[in-house]
Amino acid sequence: MTSKTKKILIVEDDKLLQQVYFDKLVKDGFIILQAFTGRQGLTLATNYQPDLVVLDVMLPGGLNGFDVLTQLRANVSFKHTPIIMLTDLKGERKTAESIGATDYIIKDENKIDETISKIKTYLNVNLVGEIKKILK
Repeated sequence: MTSKTKKILIVEDDKLLQQVYFDKLVKDGFIILQAFTGRQGLTLATNYQPDLVVLDVMLPGGLNGFDVLTQLRANVSFKHTPIIMLTDLKGERKTAESIGATDYIIKDENKIDETISKIKTYLNVNLVGEIKKILK
């Protein structure tokens, strides 16, 4: 599976940050789904079955990231889907991990490119290997 067939759902209410991730990941060939509230995120996840979810904790609209994470992990379709919490909350790592977060990234402690590198790692995207296969 190439990066072009991998879908990533980004659930983030910060529109500027959402756009930065969108631009960088689309440039790398991923299909990006965007949600700005927890409810939108759940709907998009259920309808489109992303290969990975990037999920903010603090979200408007009645469902926070922990609520979304809990509901996704309760769905058998998302038992093994990587879900990366991307947040400003430094003290909630254990809570996120106990609910089933694959990773917990503090926004101001990680550069965007580092987070994108982690996303690619969780998706097992090996672009060099894929290019070599195509060139054979």
